[in-house]
Amino acid sequence: HFLGYPSMFLDVPDAHSWLFPNGFQAVGLGLGNAIGAAIAQPDRPTVAAIGDGGALMALAELETAARLKLMLLVVIYDDAAYGAEVHHFAPMGHDVSLVRFPDADLAGIARAAGAKAATVRRTEDLAVVEDWLVNPTGPLVLDVKVNPTICAEWLEEAFRAG
Repeated sequence: HFLGYPSMFLDVPDAHSWLFPNGFQAVGLGLGNAIGAAIAQPDRPTVAAIGDGGALMALAELETAARLKLMLLVVIYDDAAYGAEVHHFAPMGHDVSLVRFPDADLAGIARAAGAKAATVRRTEDLAVVEDWLVNPTGPLVLDVKVNPTICAEWLEEAFRAG
């Protein structure tokens, strides 16, 4: 359910700097799309903003990004769930245990694939991005632990309408 935040808060320099692969409403495609964008424009940093559910489906692709030394920053919004489904079905009284999963060390998995990585719990933990920007050889993965109880206003509105 995080996907509205990059649209709302990221600034990009031009039209060739934004890819929003949401056309199929499919989970797990963001990392592959970002790798393609990074290969297509190797002289520019690529930022992928993905959820932990989609990341868990595609983490093996990090080996490709690391092997190719892509200038790729992967920001994983980690709420230990398929957050949109939790916020959609829980208010209706449905069991959401099937769309929640144990907290995973996504930064550790990323490091095992050859990427630089950090777990982000506080603003101070983002200092690793400044260091990476000085010499962005290979991907940097941020496992950003987010509050799973917060639902985006735009998503709440969409669920009320449906």
